[in-house]
Amino acid sequence: MSIDIEELKRIVLEAGELGRRHYGKVAPRLKSDQTFVTEADEAIEAFLKAALAALAPDYGYIGEETDKNRAPRNGATCSWIVDALDGTRAFAARMPLWTPAVCLMDGARPVAGAAINPVTGELFWAGPEGGAFCNEAPLQPDLGLELKPNSFIFGPTNHHKSFSVDFPGRVYCLGAPIYQLCLLTKGAVRGLFFDRSINLWDLALPSLLLERVGAVMVYASGKPVDLAALMDRSKIPEALYAGGAEMVAMMREKIVPREG
Repeated sequence: MSIDIEELKRIVLEAGELGRRHYGKVAPRLKSDQTFVTEADEAIEAFLKAALAALAPDYGYIGEETDKNRAPRNGATCSWIVDALDGTRAFAARMPLWTPAVCLMDGARPVAGAAINPVTGELFWAGPEGGAFCNEAPLQPDLGLELKPNSFIFGPTNHHKSFSVDFPGRVYCLGAPIYQLCLLTKGAVRGLFFDRSINLWDLALPSLLLERVGAVMVYASGKPVDLAALMDRSKIPEALYAGGAEMVAMMREKIVPREG
């Protein structure tokens, strides 16, 4: 497996600029799975699908807006995992909380990728080796357990309905998971929890960034998130928690999924 991370970053930046050209100019429509899509999602996915195929023709492809997975060919073991526009609702509402994201997986192991928030100019990325970065600054979050009254974590927008929460800090909700997980690796918040509404393309790149900064991502049962089990396009089977190991253990104790 060989990938030029600078070329991949360039492609993701171009996808972000394509999104900017549609920003504030599209209306969402409801898909059959009850999620939203816009013509921007479809345009960015079409661009990424073509650009990534040109970069590595034999690699597989799994994208949110592409109905069927494309398997690797000619002995290749790698696949591109693509969320063309994570945060469609925010995008359509002109809120700067959306990201195109691409992750390269070798089998079920994330090895490189990038996501861009074109409005804030934050490019989160990691190459085949080394650390994880926001633009050119290394991601070095504080993964300790110490909490203050204003300590933030991220949660889903419906957390008051789907979780019993006894967290001593503040829960913020920005909607789409990729940007929130990227901000966690940047140190903006101390942890994240999420419900069972997310898929492989929401987690592939964040799992790589989390691994590179020494954070963890587990299910409510304590089991590590298994990306291989999500490659059939299924949603996660349990609520999810991410952050430093001690923070995640505390969140699992104090933020409990409601039954049903």
